[in-house]
Amino acid sequence: DFYYEPDVKQYPFEPETAEQLLEEAGWVMGSDGVREKDGVRCAFTCVVISGDQARKPEAELVQQYLAPVGIEMSIEEAPVATIQEGQRNGTIDMSLYNWTYGGGSGEPDGSTTLKSGVRNNWSLWSNERVDELLDMGLEATDPDVRQGIYSEIQQIVAEEVPFLFIKYWDWFTIFSSRIQGLPEDPLTADAIYQYAHTYWIEE
Repeated sequence: DFYYEPDVKQYPFEPETAEQLLEEAGWVMGSDGVREKDGVRCAFTCVVISGDQARKPEAELVQQYLAPVGIEMSIEEAPVATIQEGQRNGTIDMSLYNWTYGGGSGEPDGSTTLKSGVRNNWSLWSNERVDELLDMGLEATDPDVRQGIYSEIQQIVAEEVPFLFIKYWDWFTIFSSRIQGLPEDPLTADAIYQYAHTYWIEE
């Protein structure tokens, strides 16, 4: 992808590093296996979509990763509307579901999800430089200039971690060989449906 910036800070799975950082930050392991600092337990709740059999197991895996380093993550279920309301109001600790901060169809603008105070800024993250860059990205017409702008945005997001991507799904849609007119190299499975009126069946 033209706007993809590969050279950003990475967060490999390193439990030993996590333990070291927690210790340095003053989080001491408690007798129950959960860290504490100033009388506060290192514990939070992750709310997943009710009945979601794809993402709840992901949350359970994260739960298993966090426990050995002394972080307790509880899991609750709620309707997606309740989760999003809680995120916007700042009344839930964390949620997990598939999400992207950029636009669609190759457009990299993330103003509706990254800009300070916008409705779908689920992390309630605010960064003045990113706000400035988002405005610049919308005003710029030169693709190379825009590429530099969105590269910097990606680097800032990776550094400040208002959210953390834990996986990337490859989607596959299977069609009968009778279906004609399909793109030879579709970018995503979902995108091809908007062109369904151009497909036909070979009799």
